[in-house]
Amino acid sequence: MNNDPMEKIRKILDESEFIKMLGIEISELDDDHALGRMPFKSLYLNPYGSMHGGCLYSLADTVAGSLANSMGGNVMTVEGKLSFLEAAWDTQYVYCLARLRRCGSHLINVDVDITDDNKKLLDCGNFTFFRIENR
Repeated sequence: MNNDPMEKIRKILDESEFIKMLGIEISELDDDHALGRMPFKSLYLNPYGSMHGGCLYSLADTVAGSLANSMGGNVMTVEGKLSFLEAAWDTQYVYCLARLRRCGSHLINVDVDITDDNKKLLDCGNFTFFRIENR
């Protein structure tokens, strides 16, 4: 049996039509952080021409959830907060860096930063996940 966390996360993401539609990819995953990205497409724009906040929130929840899920068991989001600091425009991708704040037996807390191609901070937030199964 393969216990590679990245393989587990890729399998979970590959089975989600929603995540495939958004084009979310995870490029790094280790014990304390995950890095993912989503393409900037006209399909994802709000009426003002910047990336819709719902898409950005979905990116943050997915990348943070991937990190939490890699801690063992399966997780579900119980709380998420994202502060929209700058609009996402004129970039090929938006990137999300998720950093582990705390991993308890049931609750996992993760900080997130979303940036553009120029590493400009666009959004920041925090997500809490409930572990459904322990290792």
